[in-house]
Amino acid sequence: MDAPAFDRYLQYDELTALLKNLEREFDTASLESIGKSHEGREIWAMTITGAGEPRDKPGFLVDGNIHGSEVTASMAALHFAWTVLSKYGDDETITRLVDTTALYVIPMISPDGVEHVLSGVGWVRSGTRMYPREEARSGLHIEDVDGNGQILSMRMVDPGGGWKVSSSDPRLLVPRRFHDHGGTYFRVFPEGLIHDFDGVEVGVAPPKQGLDFNRNFGANWQPESQQSGAGEYPMSEPETRALAAFVTAHPNLCGAHSLHTGMESIIRPPSTQTDKQMPPEDLRRIWEIGRLGVEETGYVLFSDYTLNDDVYAIHGDFGCWCYEFRGLVAYTVELWDLRARSGRDYLALSEMNKQRDLDGLEQVELALLTWNDDELGGEGFFDWHPFDHPQLGPVEIGGWRRLLRNNAPESMLADTCAMETRFLIAHAQASPQLRVSVHEVESIAEGVFRIAIDVHNDGYFPTHVTEQALKQKQVTDVEARIELDGAGTIVSGQEIEYLGQLAGFGGGPWRGDGVSERQRRKVEWVVRLEGRPQGTIEVRSQRAGTVRLALADVIEVRT
Repeated sequence: MDAPAFDRYLQYDELTALLKNLEREFDTASLESIGKSHEGREIWAMTITGAGEPRDKPGFLVDGNIHGSEVTASMAALHFAWTVLSKYGDDETITRLVDTTALYVIPMISPDGVEHVLSGVGWVRSGTRMYPREEARSGLHIEDVDGNGQILSMRMVDPGGGWKVSSSDPRLLVPRRFHDHGGTYFRVFPEGLIHDFDGVEVGVAPPKQGLDFNRNFGANWQPESQQSGAGEYPMSEPETRALAAFVTAHPNLCGAHSLHTGMESIIRPPSTQTDKQMPPEDLRRIWEIGRLGVEETGYVLFSDYTLNDDVYAIHGDFGCWCYEFRGLVAYTVELWDLRARSGRDYLALSEMNKQRDLDGLEQVELALLTWNDDELGGEGFFDWHPFDHPQLGPVEIGGWRRLLRNNAPESMLADTCAMETRFLIAHAQASPQLRVSVHEVESIAEGVFRIAIDVHNDGYFPTHVTEQALKQKQVTDVEARIELDGAGTIVSGQEIEYLGQLAGFGGGPWRGDGVSERQRRKVEWVVRLEGRPQGTIEVRSQRAGTVRLALADVIEVRT
């Protein structure tokens, strides 16, 4: 099949068709529905792996579009899927990754929201269910009132207005200073119509569809009174329940990337505690992988806790739930931010806002307009044009394309996706990996054998992945089992030997001599067999995979 161009955004039906084509084209892909959205659309999950059972391999999850308007996220998830599928067998790194790992891609958690946004119906944060009330509230509701297919901004002249035209560029509105008098000033609103308008007051109404799926997970969840968009209770929505159920049903998962837009950042654990309170083993590894993400994307790396403490409070987000409840190494990756075109990162801009650095913020906006003119030919910003609003009378409508504020322009979509794909491929390779070798087979007597195997973890992460997973009892011990079919008995050793957890090779201190943690274990049995050896040695780890050896091969090769 032809490669997707990644030069436009796909609506739900187009995405569905592409996923089904990928499943038909590639033997390494399988597609399933993990549930249905509020409006009844299937939520698709694609599993990508080589030969063998996916659940017998370490797992890695990529999800997108928990927020319906962040459509770059679903395209980035698709880009990752296409890359690993199309390069399997040709690219050594990708081939090894697909053969040894189960990759799970859920590109569109909120298909209803995506349809709502891309079809031009309106603008939603996540889903389309009426929330927190069944009826629309009084006030201005965002919609396209001039019929140009865009939802922009409206400005109207008012001597008491809080905005004025910049002296540097007539397109730009800047805040009116406390000592400004005698000029032309504006009130500024989102484009829309006002429910229950009294002829005077214009207040932006709370969203009719105010759910935020990324505030609906169980970790640090707070009710609507404390966290807008939270839902009635954790996982109250079919979309979030489906995602949580999928994660819970896949104990082989080691890591996850939840793809978003809006900040050009990589947000890491922890969320409810400082770095000093976090298990140091987890923190070292999360930092190391996060730094690789910074190298690939140029984004800023910070913790959920920093976001909550320094920028704005977030309760009940998916990435936090993945680490806090499941012990996964999970990053929330924010893929695009229009404001970053100014050369300032999200945290720097947040600090400028807090300090009311109005001159600096004006320079940021002017830089964005210059970028728009140079890179997009001016198409990202609509010049102000007069419009006779049915309720407000004469206004002007214009401003930034709403989709561009937190989604890459189509001309830059492929490059934006490719950066995250490189980060994903690198992170997914860090999973723990079981390897089992025959250490020794000794014939003690007629039909009696001593069998010793070495169990290795060849991966970067330990077999439990995080200390948080151990704390939350999300992983069981690595176990080695010998099963004797037919006439055979175990003389010494247990049928199941529990090995605890095996260390990985990564995450240790910069300097260190010798091996301070165990990456390997020796397991030994003495068995009595009658006739040809029959049975299996199986070593299983929830997160590092399963290895099986035929007993006949073990004994015949080594005796």
